[in-house]
Amino acid sequence: MKLYKIGFVFSMLFISCNLDDQANEGLILQSEIKIPSVEKNKKDANFELKNGVLFFKEKKYSGIVNEFYPKGALKSMSQYYEGQREGMFFGWYSDGTHWFERFYKKGLKSSTHKGWYNNGNQMFLYHFNNKGRYHGAVKDWHSNGILGKHFNFMEGKERGSQKMWDLDGKITANFYTVENERHGLIGLKNCNSNLTLENK
Repeated sequence: MKLYKIGFVFSMLFISCNLDDQANEGLILQSEIKIPSVEKNKKDANFELKNGVLFFKEKKYSGIVNEFYPKGALKSMSQYYEGQREGMFFGWYSDGTHWFERFYKKGLKSSTHKGWYNNGNQMFLYHFNNKGRYHGAVKDWHSNGILGKHFNFMEGKERGSQKMWDLDGKITANFYTVENERHGLIGLKNCNSNLTLENK
């Protein structure tokens, strides 16, 4: 019986690891556009940014742009198509640890964005729709690992429970957003509200 349980747990771990890999592949390859394998250094003098569009030798750039620290370590890597960010935009600290993972679609923020402090603690977790607007949970952490903000959005607008905490984990804001109106404790002042659970 013990061997059966161990085998089952091992197979579930194997399956879940494979599913995670597939999910990660989907995130990295979420762009339906094939990005050319051309790689350029961000400091190349032939790059020019005009009205949010990246040009290389006066043509809209398609390919990968790498940025490096002074000692040569990779700082960031981003994909562009026709001068706009498309697909992945990843960053690392100078020691090689993850800094952030962002995704774009036609120059707009898309999908899940994650960031970490250089101590390894989570910095942020944001969700975007394909229009570049917050959609879902938006979380920020303090560098000590304490959650600092947990807001909820739908199509770029606050909706539902919104909370903030200080460095010690003490709540500093606790309110509900319904039809663009905030109800509850906002910041450090009390907010009187007629909002009842039925309205939520």
